[in-house]
Amino acid sequence: MDAVTQKAMTKKSNLKSGTKIIRGSKQWPPAKTVNSKRKQLSELCSTKSMSKVKHIIPPNFVDNLFKQTRFTKKEIVGLCKLFKKLVAIYGAESTSSVAAMSSVALITIPTQGFDRLMFREFLQNEFEITTEEILTDRIFCFFDQRNDGVIHEDEWITGLSVLLKGTQDERIKYTFTIYDLNNDGFITKEEIFSLLRNCLVKHPQDEDPDEGVRELVDIVLRKMDCDNDTKLSFEDFSKSVFKQPLLLEAFGQCLPSREISENFLNSIHSVQ
Repeated sequence: MDAVTQKAMTKKSNLKSGTKIIRGSKQWPPAKTVNSKRKQLSELCSTKSMSKVKHIIPPNFVDNLFKQTRFTKKEIVGLCKLFKKLVAIYGAESTSSVAAMSSVALITIPTQGFDRLMFREFLQNEFEITTEEILTDRIFCFFDQRNDGVIHEDEWITGLSVLLKGTQDERIKYTFTIYDLNNDGFITKEEIFSLLRNCLVKHPQDEDPDEGVRELVDIVLRKMDCDNDTKLSFEDFSKSVFKQPLLLEAFGQCLPSREISENFLNSIHSVQ
């Protein structure tokens, strides 16, 4: 078993002791409950039996992704292999998997990719992105270019190219897209309030915990709203980030750290 698969499986088992679920606009099923279901698949689909199925990667698939991303061809091949292993590890029951029970045997159809819950665990375990659910959902939508509720192999690699090797312009465009909750081309005052309200810790003794959030929103707008129209256009956001790079993730974590990105890239080469 290679180092990357071992890491994922180890982190997966650690979740059995309980995972903190961050409050937000949606409620994800507790990871502990999901893990109990996924244990059934791990018993049916062991690493040994999985290794018998050779993952054939079409040459044109690699060539196309090489043109679309910033990965080398060797890295793309490694990511393809890793994708299959991670989907198997995280995907006991997903929107893209079917288990048909007969009186003779249990037939398992392999998953096609990451569903929302699987992807959330992937972000937490591999990239330590333990952000609020509203942002996790937005990151999922960024990857899910087909908009079919599943992150497929090519979508996963294309999305990772931005997160792991994106230029500053690409990363700014990515974070702006994540924060633009209704996809109208602006980050509105209401959206900033929603994002900050979900990620800030509220103290029980506060009479009006939202008041502090509203004050922070006003401060942010004064700093970043260059044309004073009470909302952030892409130009406003981009100018602000270039002046002060720390504002790139001003409204919540949606990128892995440089160190984690480098470690993940280095580990791709060890995938068998």
